[in-house]
Amino acid sequence: MPTEIISNQEITEIKEVIKNLPIERKLEILTLLEEELFAVRFKALLEEFRSSARQYPLTLEEITQQVEPIRQKRYESGN
Repeated sequence: MPTEIISNQEITEIKEVIKNLPIERKLEILTLLEEELFAVRFKALLEEFRSSARQYPLTLEEITQQVEPIRQKRYESGN
């Protein structure tokens, strides 16, 4: 399909066609969209993580304080 702008009417028609497809064909379309949009979704997720890290920065010392008790418990239990 060309990369031209699609009208709202055309989008509505596409949606209607998809609604009437059997589940197998819908899954094909879903897979195609997931593959094509993976990079966009991944970048958005990364930005969300980075934003959270900027908002709530942690030092290595703070991380170590949280991790060490868990490591100790796992070590003692043999896991």
